Order: sequence, then C-alpha cells, then structure tokens
Amino acid sequence: MAEIGVNGRPPMSTELYAAGRIIGNKCFDENFDFMKCKAKDERPSACLSEGEQVHQCVYSLFKEISAKAKPELYKFTKCLDYADLRTWECKKEQAAFERAFYNR
Repeated sequence: MAEIGVNGRPPMSTELYAAGRIIGNKCFDENFDFMKCKAKDERPSACLSEGEQVHQCVYSLFKEISAKAKPELYKFTKCLDYADLRTWECKKEQAAFERAFYNR
C-alpha cells in the first residue's frame, strides 16, 4: 500500500482514529488557528491557508509515525478495524503504538 502523504494517499479513517491523540497534541496550534478562522468566517474559501497548515502538519506527523512506529500503527489500526473503532478493545495496541512513537 502506498505511503500516506501529499503525493501518496490520504490516511484511512482507522489511521486517523489511531493517531488522533498524537495529532491533537502535535498539531494543536494549526487546528486552533483553523477553528478560530472558521469561527470568524464560515465561507469554505476563507480559511484555505489555515486548512493547508493543518494538512501539512498531519502529513508530516504521519511521516514521523512511519519512521518511528509503523508496525505498531499497523497493529493498532487493524485492531480498531476489527473492533469497529471501539478503542477500549485495543488499549494494548494503543499503548504499544504511543510508547513506540514517544520512545517510552
């Protein structure tokens, strides 16, 4: 399967769900700026640059995840897919993924 990235493929829902806590932490500022912009102006074209910053952050983060914790992400996403996104059924895989990413 192709790598996640701007010139690759977009992340699948299970990958976004698995990385959500890390995305929320690492891309907080970009997301916050985007949400502030959307609160001021709801037109889709009003916040294109802020939205692009969010995308760049997420794609950069998936590149970092791929370098640090690719097998753990795979196991976590497979568990989430099997468990129909019920995270409480995948706590062991989640802990292994986050430990590998943060090098704990």
